[in-house]
Amino acid sequence: MDVASQKRSKGKNGGSMMNEQEKIRVVIADRDMFYLQKLKLCLERKGDMTVVGMADNGAAAFRMILETKPEVVLLDAILGEKDGVWVLENMKQQQIQCVCIMISAIDSDALVRRAIAMGADYYMAKPIQGELLLERIRQLTEVRTVYMEPSPGNFIQPLQNNQHQMSALEVDISAILSRMGIPASIKGYHFIRRAVFMAVENREVMVGITKGLYPDIARMYHTTASKVERAIRHAVEHAWKKNGRQVYFEISGYFMTEKPTNGQFIAILAEYFRMGGRRKFSTGGYQDPVHTETQAEVGEKKVILFS
Repeated sequence: MDVASQKRSKGKNGGSMMNEQEKIRVVIADRDMFYLQKLKLCLERKGDMTVVGMADNGAAAFRMILETKPEVVLLDAILGEKDGVWVLENMKQQQIQCVCIMISAIDSDALVRRAIAMGADYYMAKPIQGELLLERIRQLTEVRTVYMEPSPGNFIQPLQNNQHQMSALEVDISAILSRMGIPASIKGYHFIRRAVFMAVENREVMVGITKGLYPDIARMYHTTASKVERAIRHAVEHAWKKNGRQVYFEISGYFMTEKPTNGQFIAILAEYFRMGGRRKFSTGGYQDPVHTETQAEVGEKKVILFS
């Protein structure tokens, strides 16, 4: 953990007080001003975040982002004058580097895919649970600090293609991993997405995975091959405790009682997307859904702070 993260940890755990420079700077945009005030109170109550701007329309939100240079932007999809997707598009054009979470009452697969394609890090459907939102912000800001490549062209995602935006394939891989229950806040999520993308484009990368694929990904993320292997294994284990077993069955066509190895997991996903992906199964299971917080995490929560 970096120095900034350590200082923030002390603040949120009730330790030493943080000054404004150490806090996570957040801009929030929602057409409901009363909701904005509740959201501001939620974000600032732990003392490690500060809301530096609030707006009820997209144009004003984008101006605030340019002026305040926040670390985190929380956007509703529907805003006055210009919508949340318009804000994302303009952030991409300006190559603005910050974590962006879209929060909306619209639980639409198409909207989620578009938001991810435009560079959003995460999507949460209203109503949201306050503690979960705070947890996601902290996780995403820490992941971004550690795994962002030092290229000036990077925008939001830890790893981008040469056009500085996610390809359609990467968006589809992200959707599958999210549906399996693997959160974007863990390292293995990003490593698996890159591994599957590489395997789709070149089958040979799966030959000698420990001597080829892991080291290649490690160089991209400035880490070690052993850490890549462990992170992917952890992500697969996490998926198996969530919805991963069912999605894996729908993709592969056979049911596994034991979790697959890293190589099996990556190879099955790569073959699925190489063959076209997005297939509809006779079981009626897979319809190319995209995971949102309402389906897994929020559904298990008992306390809902925002509606």
